[in-house]
Amino acid sequence: MSLEKLLILLFRPVQKYMRAILIVCAVNLGGFGLSGCGFEPLYAERNAPGPSTLFTTIQIQQPNNSPDNDTNRAVYSALSKTLRPEGKPAYRLDIWAEENKTGALMDNNSREARTRFTLRVRYSLYDIAKGVVVTNGTASASTSFNVDISEHANLIAVESAQSRTANAVSEKIVLKLANWHKTQVQ
Repeated sequence: MSLEKLLILLFRPVQKYMRAILIVCAVNLGGFGLSGCGFEPLYAERNAPGPSTLFTTIQIQQPNNSPDNDTNRAVYSALSKTLRPEGKPAYRLDIWAEENKTGALMDNNSREARTRFTLRVRYSLYDIAKGVVVTNGTASASTSFNVDISEHANLIAVESAQSRTANAVSEKIVLKLANWHKTQVQ
């Protein structure tokens, strides 16, 4: 059945329930057409172990020479939601977080009215058994927030920006690690 005929059937005067049945059939037929496109979910585990098995073997570690600040803790916390080692870890993930705050907009009184917050995280995945770095890279994210006269409001805005960018960066790192793992298993 061609698309033209289907549209004619849908929009000519028919009973309500018949139109609903035709719409459901059209959506299902479209889904069957897309099912053969080769899409594979990131967490699909077919014959080889998938990323979820990798994620249980990674221990997150902040390097000793990095300052223990709120941004490092936010990235560590965001990553630890996905990377949960079970038993003895096979890999160690080292992270270095760097933040940058720049004025993005000034108001009429030449005061900063909006700030752009950028977070850049460098990471290295270290194979504990082999004693080598197997992959490394960077991930970054940015957001902005309004600057208020109240210092308390500004502190809350900075914390929120740190949290949002840390979550975004941790998702990017997890995706990059999953992609690396996929190339290793193939």
